Amino acid sequence: MLLLDPSWFDSLGPVCSPSESTGPRSPDEQRMLRRKISNRESARRCRVRKRRRFEELRTESDRLMSLNRDLANRAGSMSHRCLLFRHENRRLRLESASLGRRLSELRQLILLRRVLTAARGGLIHEQALASLMT
Repeated sequence: MLLLDPSWFDSLGPVCSPSESTGPRSPDEQRMLRRKISNRESARRCRVRKRRRFEELRTESDRLMSLNRDLANRAGSMSHRCLLFRHENRRLRLESASLGRRLSELRQLILLRRVLTAARGGLIHEQALASLMT
């Protein structure tokens, strides 16, 4: 059983009887009471608005963080694909240069074969000689 110090009750202040709390009040007291009630209700509405706004901001923050993660993932994927395309383009350019050199060599061989064929037959054409010069 808990024992309380009697002086503790004195610190609570005067206790109003039910008839005093609901009895007639002066107009100033009534106005102050209405004002107090209005202020409390206004503060309650303000807290509700703040809570609602906080939740809206939290939801928006979560949405933006998720969007940011998605965009970062997409950017990483695009960066990787870009690197693959650069390697493929470099390989294709090297292959194109190699094939261009090979084509040039084959054209020279064809031209040389024509010239040699014409020379063996005793028909050296001016056109064949001119093509050797270019």
